[in-house]
Amino acid sequence: MEMKLRYFGQLQEATGKKEEVLTEAFETLGNLRNFLVKRYPELNHVNFKIAQDNKIDSDSSPLSGNLIDLLPPFSGG
Repeated sequence: MEMKLRYFGQLQEATGKKEEVLTEAFETLGNLRNFLVKRYPELNHVNFKIAQDNKIDSDSSPLSGNLIDLLPPFSGG
């Protein structure tokens, strides 16, 4: 399965990329998170959410989306 990952805010700085395509298979979003933290150790220092197909999901959710967004913490009021 091919998926497009997009990195936003400080996650772009941590990975050095705005986006990339992965072809590896992952059962859950948590498995993807673990893979990315190993690939980009700076991500270990950033609290981030993962959205698939424009919906923020939990790490225990099955990975079924083709578009994955890594989102930094939001602030506002």
